[in-house]
Amino acid sequence: MFSPKGQVAPLAAFFVRAILCLWFLSASFANAVEYDYVENTPALAERVTPEVLRAVFPGADRIEILDDGGPPAAAAYQGDAVVGYVFSTLDVVRAHGYSGTPFDVVAGVNLEGQITGAVSLFHREPLIIEDERLTNLTQKFMVATAGMSSRTGASDGPKPEFIAGATTSGRAFRNAIRDSARMVLSARLGRPVIIEPTLDIDSYIPTSLDALLEDGSITTMTVTNADLAQVMQQAGAAMPEIPPTGGPDDTYLQLYTGLATPAMIGRNVVRRGSHDLIFADYPKGTQAIFLSSNGRYDFLGYAFQNQSSGGHLERLRIRQGDLTFEFDKTRFMRAQSPFGKVSGLVLLPPDSGFDPLEPWRVEILVRARDATGATTTVVLPPLDYSLPAKHILMPEPDPVPAWVEAWEQSRNEVLILGLALTILTAIFALQPFLTRHRILHRWVRNGFLVFTLVWLGWGVGAQLSIVHVINYLKAPFQNLDIGFYLAEPLIVMISVYVAISLVLIGRGVFCGWLCPFGALQELLAQTARLLRLPQWNPSAKLQSKLWWGKYASFVLVVGLAFLAPTAGSVAADIEPFKTAISTHFVRALPYVLYAVVLLSIGLFTERAFCRFLCPLGGALAILDRLHLLTLLKRRPECGSPCKLCERSCPVRAIEPSGKINMAECFQCLDCQVEYYDDHRCPPLAKQRKLRERSAVAQGPNVPVFTRSAVAK
Repeated sequence: MFSPKGQVAPLAAFFVRAILCLWFLSASFANAVEYDYVENTPALAERVTPEVLRAVFPGADRIEILDDGGPPAAAAYQGDAVVGYVFSTLDVVRAHGYSGTPFDVVAGVNLEGQITGAVSLFHREPLIIEDERLTNLTQKFMVATAGMSSRTGASDGPKPEFIAGATTSGRAFRNAIRDSARMVLSARLGRPVIIEPTLDIDSYIPTSLDALLEDGSITTMTVTNADLAQVMQQAGAAMPEIPPTGGPDDTYLQLYTGLATPAMIGRNVVRRGSHDLIFADYPKGTQAIFLSSNGRYDFLGYAFQNQSSGGHLERLRIRQGDLTFEFDKTRFMRAQSPFGKVSGLVLLPPDSGFDPLEPWRVEILVRARDATGATTTVVLPPLDYSLPAKHILMPEPDPVPAWVEAWEQSRNEVLILGLALTILTAIFALQPFLTRHRILHRWVRNGFLVFTLVWLGWGVGAQLSIVHVINYLKAPFQNLDIGFYLAEPLIVMISVYVAISLVLIGRGVFCGWLCPFGALQELLAQTARLLRLPQWNPSAKLQSKLWWGKYASFVLVVGLAFLAPTAGSVAADIEPFKTAISTHFVRALPYVLYAVVLLSIGLFTERAFCRFLCPLGGALAILDRLHLLTLLKRRPECGSPCKLCERSCPVRAIEPSGKINMAECFQCLDCQVEYYDDHRCPPLAKQRKLRERSAVAQGPNVPVFTRSAVAK
């Protein structure tokens, strides 16, 4: 090991860290006196500058603040016409993102319920603030909300993953815009609240006849002469009242039907005037069924025009469940339609018992004579109809909680992390076996570190940081529901696992195995040793002082987070996690240089940042005092006279007395590999040699047990 003379190297390392700390302190306290935007928010009219209006509602030329008792908003005008509304999420729903501080997004919504644009005016999202790349992504995210539906449960609009590395914030932004727009619109447009499935009678879009047939809004059937003959034969009838003409494949009746009450159907199949009469001349709740026919036979006939028949439509009846509906000319309206030669609407009064949302069928009756010449009635094959769901207004579904959406979208990642944590648990449970095999231990250890760095860190961005600890510490003081803390599935899983392992065996499970930045440092340190770079570790006395660095940074960051949140967000960057892990070094140059300096120091002093400066490490080291179990084994000879494990510990967590300082131990298990190696551990080596000599003295047939087989 390289050990420079004097105190030049210790002092140099100390001053490098001191300068870095002062850099962060100055950056933090420069912002310590901060303007409380949330409590002193400017009026909406002041926030919606001409530039903001162009971004959130293109085409609007002015706004007028509304004072009508509804959610705060401004009407957007084009000329003298109101074309939509402009609102602030801070004013309407006061939503918050990952920081717990409400953000302010100003957005617009048109009268059709589509978002027209959005601009972020204020937030304290820790992963976005002071990060140019994520700030640019957030701006693009706001632009991408244009065209997004405000309807509950809508799946359009930008995905939270759009802001890569800050998906929790992206999901909060999107949901706040959508919820605010829906509240603003419902208060101004006076749309009735749908509490049960309801027929949509108002919506209308010009639609082709082919499209109506394709989506089931109109259904049709054709009865050929051959079909008629078969029906007649089955009924024992000889000749219909209206005999067929032509060949067997010629059409006897082609019938179309559909519910005409919805404007989307009715106005597209009959003239608008005929459809409007349903609502002008008949009681509210009257239902209209469209019928149209071609061919030799039609649904209408002529008898209904005779006084003697009472105006009865004798060829037509409609069945729904146990109900049968028949009609006369008072409940029939002729109408022109491109579907057939004979067309019209039959009407059912509100008290008829007909349910437009349930299936029904049309039956066409044909009068005929049987073999004796007597008159009989034959029913042609029925035409069944079910109203397509697009014409039914459904109650707004209960919004899916953001945390549920996050867990559903992260299903695969959750499974992978669950498997990884299971493997890690097995590693610690089986460590007596694993550490008896030096090469196996090294492969398992390095393999898990690579997984932690590449997949957990760079791949899915699950880097636990001091920001998460701060949010947990703030929980009792903020009115945040449990969903806020469940919004990051992988962080939740890691946090729970770390909390349990911290109480059981100490901080080393996270710091040594699950921290991506720690894994990066250790893998670089191993590379440095392979390249034979000089290694330096401070003396025990100096190290005990340097350890206080992480506690000081923890107190600093947490204190600022409570007293000056903006300064706290800046100070949190004392952790280089966002730079090296979350953003893959794509940040402003000072942050990249800072991370590179820390990693460079780690090439010569393994895990220097973790040991001496990490605020998260400081928090975990404080809580490490609570751990219940000590899995790392020691012997009476450890420390005196044997110093093997002390020298082998890469982070110098073993005291000269041989005791392991668990608050500084990363559970790498290197000391346990030495503990079970009877060729390196002096007490075991001595026992092995005695057994070998005894075996030689007693003869070749006496078995000799070596290495870990005899270690206890």
